Amino acid sequence: MFLGVEIGGTKLQAGVCDARCRLRRLCRSSVVRSEGRRGILRQLEQMIPPLIRDREISRIGVGFGGPFDTERGRVVKSFHINGWDGFELKRWFAQRFKLPTVVENDTNCATLAEALIGAGRGKRRVFYTNVGTGIGGGLVIDGALYNGRFGAMEIGHTQLWHHGKWVIVETVSSGLAIERGRSTVERAARYFGVALANVVTLLNPDIVVVGGGVSLAGERFFRPLRSTVRRLVFAPFRDNFKIVPAGLGETVVVAGAALLARMGEQGGRATIG
Repeated sequence: MFLGVEIGGTKLQAGVCDARCRLRRLCRSSVVRSEGRRGILRQLEQMIPPLIRDREISRIGVGFGGPFDTERGRVVKSFHINGWDGFELKRWFAQRFKLPTVVENDTNCATLAEALIGAGRGKRRVFYTNVGTGIGGGLVIDGALYNGRFGAMEIGHTQLWHHGKWVIVETVSSGLAIERGRSTVERAARYFGVALANVVTLLNPDIVVVGGGVSLAGERFFRPLRSTVRRLVFAPFRDNFKIVPAGLGETVVVAGAALLARMGEQGGRATIG
């Protein structure tokens, strides 16, 4: 059994998963942003012990909402909660709960889950992106998560030309941009399509899986997105890939974190039979 944990900007989730990463028990709590990192750590100290007590939990996997240095085991930056920058989160988990722990960026966890047990299952090259409050991305090739020094695939922080100036994609395509009236859903999808066409041209994946709250708009979002990508992508790649909605819902990061924990036992690669 493995414990998957999600530390986000608005919610915390912790779930017990079996060897096939099927969720057996889930606890969820809202983040109190004003209490910063210390408040979240107190919540985790209350949430996790009942989940690991009397259960054969062998490892913990954590998905953190921000850039994370996996080599050093510490947070690089949180854009949502104060007090996280530079914090040695991996060490804190291992010391508090006395279990081997692996920590990754939350979008990377979601990418792994969608590639192995979600909408990208069975594909060799899976690019995942979540379009929500912010926009992230991840890449799995042959069952292994690609990561740079401390992250990669930050599609939301690539830039495009908008009304006479360069802006990052999140500024015009995220849920926050729509909420603030900077874009309609359709316009946000078209702007995002420009960035996604560049990603596909660079990576030539088998499938692009799109999650996040904005994707729940359905064809209102996916129709202009697919149209824009098809128009702008490198022509020889145009029929090589599909753009599909994510399949795992709100527990995707928990599932991916549990998969990471399982990979720790299997030498860095996980497959689901």
